Amino acid sequence: MADEHAEPSAGPSTVPAAYPRSAQPSPSPSPIPRSSRRRSPWQNGSSFYLTGAGAPPILNTRRAPPFKGRSSIHVEQRPSARLSSPTSLPPSPSPVPSPPVLLTEGVCCCCGTALKYPRSSPNFRCTICETVNDLSAEARRGKASDGVPVPDATPETEDEMLRTIERLEARQRGAEDDLVGRLSAVGLSGSRQHGNDEDDPEDLLLAQLATAFTNLPSLDASFRRTRSTSHSNLPQQSTLSRLYELVKLRPAALEVLRDQVDAILRRPGPTLAEGDGGWVIALIECPIFLADFTVEAETRRSLQSRFIGLLSNLPNFIHHSLVTYLSSPTYPRAALLGKVELVCGFASFRIGQCIDGDQPEAYVDDWMVKAGARVASLLFAANSNAQSLPLSAFYVTLIDSLGESILITDFQAWENRDSRFSLCQYPFLLSLGVKMMLLAFDAERQMIERTREAYRNNLSSDEAENPLLVLRVRRDRLVDDSLRQISLHRTDLKKPLRITWEGEEGIDAGGLRKEWFLLLCRQLFDPQFGMFLHDPDSNLCWFNPAAVDMEDDFWMVGVIVGLAVYNEATLDVPLPLATYKKLASEKSLTLRDLAQVQPALARGLHQLLEYDKGDVEGTFLRSFVGTYEAWGEVVEVDLVERGAEMAVTEKNRQDYVQRLVDFILSTSVSSQWAAFAEGFNEVCAGNALSLFKAQELELVVRGSPEPLDVQALKGVTVYEGFSADEPTIQHFWSVFASLQPDRQRRLLAFCTASDRIPATGVSGLQLRLQCLGDDSDRLPQSHTCFNTLSMWRYGTREKVERMLVRAMEDSEGFGLR
Repeated sequence: MADEHAEPSAGPSTVPAAYPRSAQPSPSPSPIPRSSRRRSPWQNGSSFYLTGAGAPPILNTRRAPPFKGRSSIHVEQRPSARLSSPTSLPPSPSPVPSPPVLLTEGVCCCCGTALKYPRSSPNFRCTICETVNDLSAEARRGKASDGVPVPDATPETEDEMLRTIERLEARQRGAEDDLVGRLSAVGLSGSRQHGNDEDDPEDLLLAQLATAFTNLPSLDASFRRTRSTSHSNLPQQSTLSRLYELVKLRPAALEVLRDQVDAILRRPGPTLAEGDGGWVIALIECPIFLADFTVEAETRRSLQSRFIGLLSNLPNFIHHSLVTYLSSPTYPRAALLGKVELVCGFASFRIGQCIDGDQPEAYVDDWMVKAGARVASLLFAANSNAQSLPLSAFYVTLIDSLGESILITDFQAWENRDSRFSLCQYPFLLSLGVKMMLLAFDAERQMIERTREAYRNNLSSDEAENPLLVLRVRRDRLVDDSLRQISLHRTDLKKPLRITWEGEEGIDAGGLRKEWFLLLCRQLFDPQFGMFLHDPDSNLCWFNPAAVDMEDDFWMVGVIVGLAVYNEATLDVPLPLATYKKLASEKSLTLRDLAQVQPALARGLHQLLEYDKGDVEGTFLRSFVGTYEAWGEVVEVDLVERGAEMAVTEKNRQDYVQRLVDFILSTSVSSQWAAFAEGFNEVCAGNALSLFKAQELELVVRGSPEPLDVQALKGVTVYEGFSADEPTIQHFWSVFASLQPDRQRRLLAFCTASDRIPATGVSGLQLRLQCLGDDSDRLPQSHTCFNTLSMWRYGTREKVERMLVRAMEDSEGFGLR
């Protein structure tokens, strides 16, 4: 056992010291002669002068002290006194100084703190998390001869546990034969017969839990199949789930499990980083870390912190085993979600403590926050393989409460690659709102720098440079004017964007820009324009392989999408998720991505992969050839050399499907995609953009795909001149809710110049309803720059509906038409 002590004052040190108890000198007193050990008679109940049978035995046997002189003990305690008798004790020698303690450095297996401890010690106790670190013989090599011996393993196999589980489940179901056996084992007094005590499944469960959780080697070897034919022999989730479901219903079993796990986590032993991680599987399914089964918050937090800390510092091969286990196709989605909520909730709790302590920036040095982030990254990796949970499941929304300044500091530290911990190292923990704030900060920073550069150029040049990117376009020549204007101002794309419609009134405070994005994208993605192919099943578009001479147009589309992200505008661009995966440089595209673009083709390929009746070649009649239509003609391209002569068979069909997916989504449109990506990155390339995953980037560009929630929009609406309960406002919301979804979007576009909901939901869209006066026959007006709809106090619901429908269908642009 080891304990902590203060380090010898040999000099200052930045590493805390951890001293084992075995290295401490024993503070035992010097031996005292038996004759001098006196005891006060007042400690007894009798008088000092009492003798005879009633006196303590010592009073009848003690010798009277000499009347004169001093006892030998007094002489021994005064080395300067002369010794008059040759039998007297010699003077005690002068104390010998203790040899210096050689220290070495180790890292705690739980919190990761670097500590100093005596070189000769085989273990040390962490002064931060109080975990006892037992060192193996391998870890002690070069420091001491031996490490802590490995305790004996006493495993419980899966077969043994299943027998107990099945008996308990049968009893729980109230099986008749088991009930009869239990009643026959109970005497008239209500106690069990002695002979069946050991065979009772309730007692057997407690004994097996105590045995399996005796120490880490026992736990690591438990719950495994006796004979396994699979590559991995890790504990099975189904077995652990059945076991823990029974444990949850038994307080005594929970108590045994809690005590045993706590002992293991406090002193895991020298085999922590060995094996294949079977003990991790057994613990990560354990229910004692949940609030429902460990009610005491302090105990629960202690168990969580120790387990998450140990798990975060394990070697990569154990982490790989855990990720493989959690990403299995058969692993329950609800179970993975529960683990994500546990770990992210723990990290949120620690960040909340920093905020409550008026030190929100203290999360940087909190080892529990770091450990929680690392373990959450393992769960995120497992989910990336399984793709079962949405990205929002990993958001720690309490991070938003740290404040904009602290989050920007965190972002800049991550940009500069400082050695300090940064939340941006784990972007999946950041909510979409935080990421958009950092994206806006990054964009504003680049805009300010470009504006300052323009002002500096104005000082050194006779010709003034506009600090804004102003595009002047005509409605009837929208695409041509936009391409020409963007090409002319290619060096100014990172300036704030402003739009001017030729021949129309209006100052762009945001509304003209949103309308320009909306109308331009409608034309560019129109199938008649020829740049994109529209699929009727998915209602999405993909790059046209035949549009080989339109690189400038694809470059402009990329610039438009980049400008929308850069200027915080939403676009109605029907591009699939594969587009944003390629922009985010995520892993290669699969059949699932093709299914979103061309569902009919993907279904046929899926049937090809699952066909199990033999003769794949004669049934599907496919060869390694990719095709596409180019202006009425079918173009064939070999997927491999001489692919037209290579038939698709049962053995090579997997390779064929992946090559065809790559051909459709990448190879056949390589030049078009290169131009599009160049335009996008020319505007929007930045460090903040790399924090986004493909799904989040799609939300930023397109807005939320969720249906318009009229009640939620009503809750964030601001009234100017109206009151929320007057008849005109009640009629307005009644009409809004009764419209079809497409007409609701049309009305939203009339008020805000965009029919898309912001990425953060309706809460990010604040609508204003402004009163123009008493009832009138004039149409409502919209100020899209400020998301404002101005109306008169129309008297009836029918009039409100008539005026709104006429206004949104007959109006376009700014000024009279």
